[in-house]
Amino acid sequence: MKTKIFTITIIVLSFVVSFTSCDKDFLEKTDPGSGAVDGFFQTADDFKLGVNGIYNSLTAAGYFTNFWGGNYFHMNMEFDVVSDNMVGQGAAWKGYSELATGLATPLSGGITDWKFNYGLGAISKVNTMLEVMDDVDFGAEGSEKWEAELRFLRGFLYADMAFLYGGMPLITQSISAEEADALARSTQAETYEQAINDLTFAATNLGNTPNAGEFGRPTKMAAQAALGFAYLNQDNYASAKSAFASIVSQEGGLVGLATAAEWECLNRGCAEQNKEIIWSIQNGPGAEGTGDYIPMGVPTQSGFNGWSGHKFTQDLIDAFGMANGKPITDPTSGYDPANPLDNRDPRLRMTFYFEGDPYDDGFIDDNEFGGVCCNGDTRLMANIGIAPVFPRKYTAEPGTEAFAQMNGIEFGSPIDLVIYRYADILLAHAEAANESGDTAGAYAGVNKVRNRAGLPDLAAGLSTAEMRDAILQERRVELALEGKRYYDLKRAGILKQTVNSNKGWDLHGGANYKDHFDLWPLPGGFVDNSPAIEQNPGY
Repeated sequence: MKTKIFTITIIVLSFVVSFTSCDKDFLEKTDPGSGAVDGFFQTADDFKLGVNGIYNSLTAAGYFTNFWGGNYFHMNMEFDVVSDNMVGQGAAWKGYSELATGLATPLSGGITDWKFNYGLGAISKVNTMLEVMDDVDFGAEGSEKWEAELRFLRGFLYADMAFLYGGMPLITQSISAEEADALARSTQAETYEQAINDLTFAATNLGNTPNAGEFGRPTKMAAQAALGFAYLNQDNYASAKSAFASIVSQEGGLVGLATAAEWECLNRGCAEQNKEIIWSIQNGPGAEGTGDYIPMGVPTQSGFNGWSGHKFTQDLIDAFGMANGKPITDPTSGYDPANPLDNRDPRLRMTFYFEGDPYDDGFIDDNEFGGVCCNGDTRLMANIGIAPVFPRKYTAEPGTEAFAQMNGIEFGSPIDLVIYRYADILLAHAEAANESGDTAGAYAGVNKVRNRAGLPDLAAGLSTAEMRDAILQERRVELALEGKRYYDLKRAGILKQTVNSNKGWDLHGGANYKDHFDLWPLPGGFVDNSPAIEQNPGY
């Protein structure tokens, strides 16, 4: 059995508190590790503890730490509210909603601040750990795999922030406050170049299994996945196709699709080390956990499992076609409006709970709908396109350890956050193939994902444009609520029009996504205190 990363809470010595903390980090122009860790990391085991501490910048443990205070992956599923899939519980909810409703500014806070601050804070810690490596005795195993893990983290973060913010300040070593004052932004292309350099090193030097055998640490395949998306998000389709192909070629060994029976468990805490999961953020079990899933849960009578603050669009529900592979709008599909759940794509029922479904020793009914947070009973919101459903993804099943933990440890869910899984890679590989002119080569990956769900192959002879639509559609239903839809729509160049067609935002004044939101604002406090840093246009 693989073990999970043991988090930084075990490092309690006072002189490294500044290294492990996740407070303002880079925004305060300090290097959290500078001076504080000199001489502390002497053995490979010491060093591993320091690497663990970097993950604390990505997802902090506990309800009060995490839910209100933020982290790099804070409520990752909320990316779907900046799309046609979901609506947040308010117009200024965690920053994502402000993008959808047109209210985002450099002073908004929430996720547009947290990605920047926690991301650069984690990179600062990476740089510190890279610099102390020469003083550590790694023994016969050597240091390359730990350098590779660190550079994976830095590369992943820079690639993701390049997509969100554009050009970033590139920092690859510890810097003083004076040097921080003089920092300027590199271009977006230069930021991606740094990320790709790090990820290429990681892909070369990481193993096929995680360092120390601890599930949650990146592997060679995780680095190849991050490389693939770094290329794909720059429209470098040939390089993206090659990176993803290196993973696809290993199918049947350490990676592959879960069975249809296992599919639901991939994001519900009951199949967290399945071969489909390539890289995930660990959230427990025990006194760790995350409060990020609280708005995704189902109000219940026996204990706490969330308040269901998110609303889901009828458009998303309707995007799940029929088991025969046809959309419900096709007159020959067999769709029956009087029995809308009959013969549907089975992923629909594994993604959502519907009224009348068994739950918590009863059924989803008035008790659950009466407990919905913030905007009332969703059964009364059909006029604005809201569906009367609850999420199954990220929702703990009553009677399980995960459900018990939600009730007992600061509402912290132990369900891991999946960042990369193989179905995502197959569909991304298909996208890269199609956009590089190899539409025929895109079929295999899409059909594998469809066939796993019991759907037939795509029709033969699709054009490039038709295949593009088919891939977007398949990604929408396969990866619903996993935070991917925002990235897909932005990459396709249809983010603004799609967000602004989501009439569910009438709950909060309407959708008003703006063109310049395609690059997020840098935090206002950071820009104001950085003479050489320019804000993104439009803010």
